[in-house]
Amino acid sequence: MKRRDFLKTLSVGAAFAAAGRIAPGAPAAKAKRPNIVVILTDDMGFSDLGCYGGEIETPNLDALAANGVRFTEFYGTARCWPTRATLMSGRYSNSLGASQVSIAQVLKPVGYQTAMVGKWHLSRDGKKNGPMQRGFDDFYGTITGAGSFYDPMTLTRGTEPAEPDGDDYYYTDKIGAEAVRQIENFAKSDKPFFQYVAFTAAHWPLHAPEKTTKKYLERYKTGWEKMRADRYKRMLKMGVIDAKRWPLPQREKIVKDWDTIDHKEWRIRNMAVYAAMVDHMDQAVGQIVKALKRTNRLDDTLIIYTNDNGACPEHLHGNGWNTATNVIAKAKAEGKKISVGDNFDVPTGGPYTYHSVGHNWANAQNTPLRRYKMNVHEGGACVPCIMHWPGGLKIKKGSITDQRGHMVDIMSTCIDLAGAKYPEKFDGKDIQPNEGTSLVPAIEGGKQDHDRPYYFNHAGTRAVIKGDWKVVAEGRRPWELHNITKEKTEITNLADKMPEKVKELVALWEARFGKIKKKK
Repeated sequence: MKRRDFLKTLSVGAAFAAAGRIAPGAPAAKAKRPNIVVILTDDMGFSDLGCYGGEIETPNLDALAANGVRFTEFYGTARCWPTRATLMSGRYSNSLGASQVSIAQVLKPVGYQTAMVGKWHLSRDGKKNGPMQRGFDDFYGTITGAGSFYDPMTLTRGTEPAEPDGDDYYYTDKIGAEAVRQIENFAKSDKPFFQYVAFTAAHWPLHAPEKTTKKYLERYKTGWEKMRADRYKRMLKMGVIDAKRWPLPQREKIVKDWDTIDHKEWRIRNMAVYAAMVDHMDQAVGQIVKALKRTNRLDDTLIIYTNDNGACPEHLHGNGWNTATNVIAKAKAEGKKISVGDNFDVPTGGPYTYHSVGHNWANAQNTPLRRYKMNVHEGGACVPCIMHWPGGLKIKKGSITDQRGHMVDIMSTCIDLAGAKYPEKFDGKDIQPNEGTSLVPAIEGGKQDHDRPYYFNHAGTRAVIKGDWKVVAEGRRPWELHNITKEKTEITNLADKMPEKVKELVALWEARFGKIKKKK
């Protein structure tokens, strides 16, 4: 062994010893560092999972929650790619730039195997700045942010374009199968591994196998208002929320009355297809867990499940923001048309449909939170999070915690567990500093710093959370102030009564992102 390599190994071993994870003097190669699997879903509501009060069947994630810990104070950035950039880089970010590193790039130097499957959405070119150039040794998935589940755009294996294999191809199921393949490859080595599984479910377009969709049709015949009320009751009964701190806000103003809405059967089917998409995602998670058990890796694996943002209110049109161009072209070549948007004459779910649930169902999916994806009120930014680690969880199994966490903290958590070090330079380039903090105390029964500020800045919406307080604003509207420790659902705006607290928190936001330009 070269002296440089020996010193590197020695420093890693010392880092583990200092962290109390191995006995002092033990060689780094034999250190019992956990495997880490990060599972990210897409555009799902806060209450969609069964273990968060939903009626959708998610037995595998429910089992992880029952044997792990559920967070009610975990945050994304309120939109797809900023959440992914923030998660991967450990910085509040809208992109993964040259002055940032990924978790995979930080963990590989300390001996971790790395692989990713699913949605990248952090570049446009898988050959120049895709997962394989960002520290992952294995990748199967899509480079762009959305597309058909039967014929995904930018499907890639490694760095090369790929095509769906088989007439029964369904992207969610394939993500699960590829994740299993990677885990079985990991098991050929004693080295720990980091795996990132990024589902596109349940992002539009609404695509799901008909057999699963039929299972849910009856469940949504009473509409979104009844669904919201039922979810709220279940959440209270389960102890996920309490009525005092989580009062149910009035439904969003744009949400229509179910009794007077038209095209009910079409809308019912949309929600049923959405539920089927979540169901298949959960089935894929079950396959991942089985693979970890089969390879004797489950006990030593920290699984972090979370979602990128709250429920999606979007209604589609045109070519689905350039995500349906390949499907439109194929349909045209076959003499067919694709249905995009609220086309009430075409049932949702097949390969030539490109529909979404829209704001009415999304309001119920986010029970009991305000607003949606793209907005940094709690309904856009607060997301479910489950952590499961049989060999390392010290908090009581099945616990529900109000300790805070954010996507920005996942990098620090991985570094802590792996005994890695966040670099000041990488490949000769200066690297922007890490802005997260480790969540290991939260899963070991300790406490996070309640007064540590968390920042949000996306698409004209912005917020700061610090201690009991949150300031939040949309566009040019004035800042709101909410005591989210007393009232999580942001009903009571205290800005006029406490202008100094608003000023204090806005100053933090401006120190991080710059002063807001006043409208001329």
